[in-house]
Amino acid sequence: MRYHPAMPEAAAPAPSASAPLTNAGGKSPAEVRAMFARVARRYDFLNHFLSLGLDIRWRKRAARELAGLTAADAVADLCTGTGDLAFAFKRAAPESKVIAIDFTPEMVAYGPKKAERKRMAGVSFAIGDALHIPLRDGSVAAAGVAFGIRNVGNLDAGLRELARVVRPGGKVLVLEFTKPGGWFFGPLYMFYFRWILPLLGRAISWTAGDAYRYLPQSVQAFAGPEEMSGRMRAAGLSDVRAEALTFGTVHLYVAVKQNAP
Repeated sequence: MRYHPAMPEAAAPAPSASAPLTNAGGKSPAEVRAMFARVARRYDFLNHFLSLGLDIRWRKRAARELAGLTAADAVADLCTGTGDLAFAFKRAAPESKVIAIDFTPEMVAYGPKKAERKRMAGVSFAIGDALHIPLRDGSVAAAGVAFGIRNVGNLDAGLRELARVVRPGGKVLVLEFTKPGGWFFGPLYMFYFRWILPLLGRAISWTAGDAYRYLPQSVQAFAGPEEMSGRMRAAGLSDVRAEALTFGTVHLYVAVKQNAP
C-alpha cells in the first residue's frame, strides 16, 4: 500500500495543443478535478447511499472478470477516486499488483487510508490522467474504469489509452451508468436521477455544488451500449460485450485487446 505523486513506470506525455477538452457533461478536465475535490470527503458515503449500496455489487461483478490472474500480473484502475474498484480487483485477484490512478489529489489521498483500514496490501495509489496514463505500453493484464470514463475529456482517446497499457490478450473493463429503457421503469428512474438524487446529494454534502446535477446531465449525454461498444472496437479492442446490470441503469463493458499482428 503506497501513495505516489507520480508513477515510476513512465512519464505521462505532454498534452497536444488542440481545442479545449470537454466531456459528456460539458465540463473541462479542470472543472471535473475541482468538482471531485469538493466532494472527496463525502464521496464514499454518497456513492453507497445514493445507489442503495448497489455500486458495491457492480464493482464486484466487474472484478470477477479478473479470475485466473497471478502474482506475475498487474491490474490498473483508472479514475479510481478513493479506490473502491481497485479494492474489488485486489479481492478478485489477491496475488496480483493493483495500481490505482486518478487525477484529483484530494480523492487519491483517501485511498491509502482506506487500504489500511481494510488491511488491503498490494494496492498502489498514484496521481495521473486517464488521457495520459503513466504506464508503459502493454504493462498490465487488465485495466478498468468504474463510473469515470464519462468524465474524461475525450472518450475515444481515453479508450485508446486503456487499450495501450493492456497487454495483448488482456482485458479492458468499463462500468458506466446508462439510461434504462422501458415505459415505466425508465421514466421513473430518470425522475429520481434528475430531481431526487441532486437534492439528496446537496442536502448531505453542501460542498458538492453542482456535482449531483452534473451526474444525470452527463449520463443522459453519454454513449449508450451500442455506441460505446462501437467506440471500444474502434480503439483496437475485440470481443466486446455489454452486460446490463440492475434493469439497464448500469452497463459493464468487457473487451479484449487484440494480439499484435
